[in-house]
Amino acid sequence: MAEHEVETVAMLHAFPADQELPWIMPKNSKPTRYNRLVMGMLLSFLATGPSLANDHAAGRTLRPTAVALHIHEEIADQRFVPKLVARLQGILAPPIVTIPTKMDLEPFRPTLGLMDARPLLDALIGGIDWRRDGTVVRFVVIADDMQLKPARFNFAASAGDTSTPFHLSIVSLARLQQLTDGGRVDRDPDRTAQRVFKLIAKNTARLMGYASSDACLFAFPRSLSELDATPENFCEPDLSALVAAGIARSPQ
Repeated sequence: MAEHEVETVAMLHAFPADQELPWIMPKNSKPTRYNRLVMGMLLSFLATGPSLANDHAAGRTLRPTAVALHIHEEIADQRFVPKLVARLQGILAPPIVTIPTKMDLEPFRPTLGLMDARPLLDALIGGIDWRRDGTVVRFVVIADDMQLKPARFNFAASAGDTSTPFHLSIVSLARLQQLTDGGRVDRDPDRTAQRVFKLIAKNTARLMGYASSDACLFAFPRSLSELDATPENFCEPDLSALVAAGIARSPQ
């Protein structure tokens, strides 16, 4: 394993559909109780129709009905968000929706070290009605630095594939956004948008089942410099397959 593995796709268990969960996570809750708690999120759920499967050389994929970006309120400078949406709209076929999100992350913050992505992923999986939103790909963007072991840190941590009802990714801005003025101002919102765009575009395809390539945008970056060097486009034959699957847009 490389010294810095910065992306992880975690196959986590789904919560029982009939499990009753409280809506607000108390301040004194512990991450070990995440399977009985729901984050205090302001979610705008999207009504979705039946998922459409596509069979091609890369295997079965799902057609996403939307990509929802949950932008956490603690991100001080959000000027990168419109730039991010514009980039995603240029390459992804489904509509892109941004949702200001308020949630209590304190129970997931260790005294020392990085936030543990695993209990946060599980809590979010348990707090969304995936039966209604099973083909919406959801990205929760947070400011905290995080890891999903055994990786030392992660730019993004994801859960789900074509066999699960959930398709979810957490994106950490801690290493992607260069902050100044006491952590309040983004030095380069364009660069932040570019970095987040690469993770979201790639993981949208991955979560919808496209896992046959590591070329171009699908490259696996192990450092920030490798992420910056990654191309911003899908290559052929991936692009044609993703267009046919309803994941990517056909080039203009």
